[in-house]
Amino acid sequence: MFLSKIKITIFIMFIAISSLSAQMSIKKLDSLATFSFSIMSDNKGYALENESMYKCDKWIREAGDRFILGLGDHVKDNRANPFLYLLKNDSLWHNHFYPNIADGENEFWGEDQGTWGAGAPILDYVNISERKNTSIRNNKCEYYAIEEHDGIKVHIIQIHYSDTPTDPDIAFNKSSRKYLFDILESINKTDKDIIVVLVHTNGWIDVLNKKRKEKILAKADLLLDANTHAYKKYDLENKASENGAVIFNTGAVGNSGNSGFMQVHVLKNPLRMIIQYQETKNDSRQLQGKGFAYEKIIGGNTKIIDWDNFSKYLKK
Repeated sequence: MFLSKIKITIFIMFIAISSLSAQMSIKKLDSLATFSFSIMSDNKGYALENESMYKCDKWIREAGDRFILGLGDHVKDNRANPFLYLLKNDSLWHNHFYPNIADGENEFWGEDQGTWGAGAPILDYVNISERKNTSIRNNKCEYYAIEEHDGIKVHIIQIHYSDTPTDPDIAFNKSSRKYLFDILESINKTDKDIIVVLVHTNGWIDVLNKKRKEKILAKADLLLDANTHAYKKYDLENKASENGAVIFNTGAVGNSGNSGFMQVHVLKNPLRMIIQYQETKNDSRQLQGKGFAYEKIIGGNTKIIDWDNFSKYLKK
């Protein structure tokens, strides 16, 4: 009788421990992912001296992110910009950061925010033109890169569209739009490809004509903008396809009441992205709740993550 009670107790403990180990955590997601990457914006020249940027840097390293995508406004005129020192001297940021040129860069290196393409020198800080996986356009401020990890290719298309001047025909000119769609059409997309398009000014998708809008929604997977410093997921009423691209404003690091950055875990079988907005008000990196965590199936739909069901799905 006594031995039976011991066996029952051990069995109950085993079930409890198994259940606990099956629960999701951010570190378990790190281990399950094939790889991960991050997306950040509008840090205005701040680096590790800024608490939010310090956490951003720390959590990117903690996750083991393979690369970092930037949405622009990485420098600020008339102030110290320690971020440039980080880009030039830190191996992670120097070798694995993909900045966007936006109005902040134009103002810093040019006459004002509307000096088209003046912010190109930021690409020299990370030697974009010398990277073998990157093809930079002859205007020196737009480029296409491929990050390949474990057989999965992430296609990165960086387009220059400053929020000044306000006329999109000037700021988001015909040449840039043509370059975007030339690159998009050149990609032979398979079930092992993820296409990400980054354009700083918010609402850039609505500036496109209907045909181009439908094309980019149907073929791309992740469309990003910034500028407003307000993280959000866009829900388009006239979305071209239920399985089309998911669209986000990437928020801002250190310059927002909702400071943070996006972290993307890529998983296989099926190929999908787990997209979260990590808020830097938190003490540590963690799984995010409703509105801050989504699952995008490549070639499929996007849904809000229920972490309990997500864990059960992974155990099958």
